[in-house]
Amino acid sequence: MAYFKQFPTLNYDFDRNGILQKVVDIYRAARPLSTYLDDINAYSLYSIKNGERPDIVSQRLYGTTQYYWTFFVINDFLHDGLAAWPMSQEKLHAYMEKEFAGVVMTTNPYVPPSGDVGVNFGFTDSLSGRFQLGETITGTNSGATGTLVKKNADMNQLVLQDITGTFIGNSTPGPLNATEKVTGQITTDSVNTYDVYQYLDAPHSYYRTDDPEKRVQTPQPFINGGVPMSELTFRTNRAYLFDTNEARSQIRVIDPKYITQFADKYKAIINDE
Repeated sequence: MAYFKQFPTLNYDFDRNGILQKVVDIYRAARPLSTYLDDINAYSLYSIKNGERPDIVSQRLYGTTQYYWTFFVINDFLHDGLAAWPMSQEKLHAYMEKEFAGVVMTTNPYVPPSGDVGVNFGFTDSLSGRFQLGETITGTNSGATGTLVKKNADMNQLVLQDITGTFIGNSTPGPLNATEKVTGQITTDSVNTYDVYQYLDAPHSYYRTDDPEKRVQTPQPFINGGVPMSELTFRTNRAYLFDTNEARSQIRVIDPKYITQFADKYKAIINDE
């Protein structure tokens, strides 16, 4: 299109079906015209319907597909490109099943009291500096095995895939409470489990149970001065993915009355006219 004569094109798989379409590479563009974003009458909010692509939304709003790029210009989170566009529910489920397969085991690291410089200073069951991606992790009691594909030291999590058997880990007080030592085949590093989850249902972040805004908190077992676990609830990876995808479905769009004027001014800025 004539608006971006200086812009290169790129191939993009809109439907994630292997069929590539040429689109204008607008992602190194200048930021939106502040006068438009400051004027609340120049834009409105639009709820992307399940499965709607940028070109379809442009057609629905403006009667042409050529203004799809404006969504990526005026919405900050879309500056990351088409990968930030919300997925359909079907594709989101498929993405979760593929990318979040496996289990997560958490540990309960020893956090020494202030001033304690003893032999256990900060290292018991910590994941920092331990284990190697790609190695097999084995449960001492369960005999379960899995391949380590990710380590999140901040959340004290090991992510395992290609699981055989069932790892043991349940920190809930009572008859079901049970943990086990797990060991890396290559490094021989070992820690004790605390809880074991399906990856999708593992903690993504923690927040105070009485906080409606769900602001992220650090649990006491992870750091001195943290919030006691008894006061916290965690948000699962599943909930995070659903919530993020839903939030991305709400976008700002230029009012149809101003779209041509906006595009012309943007063209002038980009092409130094």
